[in-house]
Order: sequence, then structure tokens, then C-alpha cells
Amino acid sequence: MTKSIFINIWLFILILILVSLSVWGIFYIDDLELKISVLGIVALIVAAFTSVMTVNINNKKTREREYELHILKEKQKVCEHFYNAIFEIFKNVKNNRDGLSKKTIEEMSLFKKGLMNWGSEELIEKYIEYEDNLEIYKGNTSGILNNADDFLREMRKELGFKDSKSLKLMTLILSAEARTELGQ
Repeated sequence: MTKSIFINIWLFILILILVSLSVWGIFYIDDLELKISVLGIVALIVAAFTSVMTVNINNKKTREREYELHILKEKQKVCEHFYNAIFEIFKNVKNNRDGLSKKTIEEMSLFKKGLMNWGSEELIEKYIEYEDNLEIYKGNTSGILNNADDFLREMRKELGFKDSKSLKLMTLILSAEARTELGQ
């Protein structure tokens, strides 16, 4: 806040000096060579200022892109924990074992921790809704898959992907027979 006020004051003073020099050079100096010299100095100051500001703006934009990339990488790591848990659950169910193994619970715990740090408010709300709906759709395979699909689409949206409503991500996990059986 203080830095921005200082920069604005400094810019105001610089512009005031440049305008004053230009007015003085144009209206109060009679000698043509002196007018050209004063206006040349003004042009030189403007050029120097412009190049310094361009470098500063480019550096700031680069830092912002690096920061956004860092956040995206962290979000990808968080989402990977959810994907690991989902695939572990499907693998266990397919092998007729309990879906919630120790590894699955650990991955979901890491996902929730990461979600608290790196997830947007919308994604956190969507996850809570997803978890609540698991109880509602208990025993309804189609409902559970649609619920998971909605949450997966929201996660992909968080990562910057734009998926249409017709995309069914859960069909990637299902076998061909299961897709046919569920009508996916």
C-alpha cells in the first residue's frame, strides 16, 4: 500500500516536471536551439522512463506467471491424491476387496489437506457436496458415478480445463462391460 502511494506521488511529480519543462521550453524560451535542447531533454527523460517501466512491468508479469504456475503445480499434486484414491477404490472393488484400504484413506487424507491449502472455495464446496452425496446415493451405482463425475469436472475446471457437460470422465475408469451395463 505504502509502496503504491510512493510510486503514484513520484509519477505525479515526474509528469509535473516534464509538463513544466515542455511549457517553459515552448512558451518562455525564444531561442530555437534552446527550445530544441529543452524538448530533447524532455523526450530523453520520457524515453528513459518508458524503458524502465517496460522492464519493471515485464518482470512483474514474469513473477506473476511463475507464481500461477507454482500454484497450478501444487493443485495438480492435490488432485493426484484424489485420483489415486479413486483408482485404488475401483481396483479394490474389482478384486472383491474392501474399497477403503489404508492406502485409500491415506490418499484421501492427503487430498483433504492439500484441498485446504490449494483448493478454491468453489472446489471445497463441491467436494463437501460430493462427500454428502455419497451417503445419499449409497447403493445407487449410477448416482455415485454421476456424483463423482460432477466433482471430477469441477477439479478439472480448477486446473484450467473447460469440459462440456456431455463429457463423462468416470467412463474412463469403467470397463466396456460396465459402461454398457450402466448405459454410460
